[in-house]
Amino acid sequence: MPIHSRALSLLFISTIAALSFTLSAYSAAASLSVENFAQLPDADGLTLTPDGQKVAALVRVDAKDQKGIAVQVTNLNTQKKKFHLFTDNSKYFISRVQWKDSNTLLVHTFYPSRRDTWTGWGQVRGDTRETRLLIINTESGDVTRPFKHTFLDDFRVLPVSQDQIVDLLPDDPDHLLMAMPGFSGGPYNVVYKVNIRNQRVTAVQNSEPSIMGWGTDLQHRVRVGLRFNDGVVSSQIYDLNTKQWRELWPYTPFSKAQTSVIGFAKNPDIVYLRAAYKDRLAIFKTNLTDPKLEKTLVYADPTYDVMGSLIYDPNTADVIGVNSASHQGSVYFSDKLSALQNSINKLMPDTQNFIYDLTDDKNRYLLYTTGAKESGTYYLGQRNPAKLTALEYRYRNLPPEVLSSTRDYHYSARDGLSIEAWLTLPKGKKAKKLPTILFPHGGPQARDSAAFDYWAQFFANQGYAVLQMNFRGSVGEGFSHRNAGLKKWGQEMQDDIQDGALQLIKDGITDPDKICLAGASYGGYAALMGTVKTPDFYQCAISFAGVSDVFEWVRGNRDFRSAHNIVDEQIGELGEQLKDVSPVNHAEKIKVPILLIHGDSDRQVPPEHSERMYDALQTLDKPVDYIVLENEGHFLANEDSRVTTFNTISRFLNKHLPINAQ
Repeated sequence: MPIHSRALSLLFISTIAALSFTLSAYSAAASLSVENFAQLPDADGLTLTPDGQKVAALVRVDAKDQKGIAVQVTNLNTQKKKFHLFTDNSKYFISRVQWKDSNTLLVHTFYPSRRDTWTGWGQVRGDTRETRLLIINTESGDVTRPFKHTFLDDFRVLPVSQDQIVDLLPDDPDHLLMAMPGFSGGPYNVVYKVNIRNQRVTAVQNSEPSIMGWGTDLQHRVRVGLRFNDGVVSSQIYDLNTKQWRELWPYTPFSKAQTSVIGFAKNPDIVYLRAAYKDRLAIFKTNLTDPKLEKTLVYADPTYDVMGSLIYDPNTADVIGVNSASHQGSVYFSDKLSALQNSINKLMPDTQNFIYDLTDDKNRYLLYTTGAKESGTYYLGQRNPAKLTALEYRYRNLPPEVLSSTRDYHYSARDGLSIEAWLTLPKGKKAKKLPTILFPHGGPQARDSAAFDYWAQFFANQGYAVLQMNFRGSVGEGFSHRNAGLKKWGQEMQDDIQDGALQLIKDGITDPDKICLAGASYGGYAALMGTVKTPDFYQCAISFAGVSDVFEWVRGNRDFRSAHNIVDEQIGELGEQLKDVSPVNHAEKIKVPILLIHGDSDRQVPPEHSERMYDALQTLDKPVDYIVLENEGHFLANEDSRVTTFNTISRFLNKHLPINAQ
């Protein structure tokens, strides 16, 4: 295996800012294979033990007789690696791993199923996605579960989710706090204290009507519940002085009054909140003994919402930063750690740099870097003596020198709204009259950033310019931008996407006769809707797991126990307007070739959306292809599915949007 230029070992001399490192040359082909982009990450989700002696990772296995994902644990002192768990991504998938302590690893898994579930009124049989927790003793290799079968047999309906950890209880080696519904069923969780050694379970917090989730303070007491009742969200806080629950900070969804508890200080009367500051979400703190509950600003970003989680000092339990705070990576408030972060940002200015998993002595940490041309590198950092050592690469065959450049590309929508976008250009080609893929993100309450995107890089490697835009309704840029997309599916949200193409044409970057829409989930919907709304503008469309019937999707996601539904406010109430923005109802308007791809086990967007779209187009003798991925869900978690998907897309584009020799 070649050594990439990013495979650097950094030795900090006297201060973090003084660095010496070696680079090795990498000889890369001009064009990579489809499989290079379609493969699962070689390593992902690295996490460090509290003592800094071991690191766990999810690693890709590609052997003659085994292909899938394994849990790998590396002893950093001996460099010895152990594989503790393997899945071929057919029966179940691994979503992430986390350390309970320096020997015990918790593995979160999921799998699609079809079985009885509880609606609140009774049992129904339907599609669902199950989650389970596995517990690995990394010394003995034993793998256990937190619950006995005899305990689970007492449930009226077996809980779908069995991996929700409320508190790791780091000072208690034998227990976790976990959340699941009670024995009688229902949607609201009980908090259980689970002995992970002998599987004994004790309820420590009963379920409460309308409480959707529970949280603890730093003394590991259940202190906060998230309530959703009659269209109002609020925080239930347990008052240690009065021994009563208080309902605080009520707000309606999508309002600027949004306030949520994200953690406690060591002083149990002080809570940290995420709330509005100048149209964007920021971090505040308040003292619960203050009658006015005045908020003190802790951290705000001038451009983006602060969506990161709190970082605590492992010794003092003080809040010392925000992880994944925004586009720049981690943000630290303490002088020494802030200097460390700033030095790394100075060394790696073109990537987002996330410091996490500080050890108990704060000497070791993990660093994850990602950027448009950085497919992801994990480093082991050490503060004394100061050094950084590359541990793993997410994609070994995709180092920076073979990837395409990405730059920000802001433009104005037709009504003047500023749209942040990212433009990836094919390597070695001039930005002039290029065939172009418009690639809106899913969600739609999500966002694209300058981080590595394997879809965008795949398209660019095929020779296309790629535009990813944060259309109205995207999150991360404040309340106004997010709320501008409410009930705008197929309308202004769709116009924002086309306006990006119009700007590219105006700037001479895009060939107006060679534009294709592509997307997944909501992006798949937008790809289809674009060919309905402006049938003469695009040359083709690719929808992966896309919504085709907005009316049915909203109906399937409404909570019929409540008079208020967030989905109604976000997308629209059931009626003719939702039918009007559903591509499946306008197949006759589509003039261009369509490619539909859907996993048969998708639990977010049922495959019926693509099936009905295919039937509607085929009945009208429209050019359409439909690929069904067996045992695949919503997120292309199976490598064979990825390879099939990307090879199919490549053939489709070569046929309907060919690259001209230049």
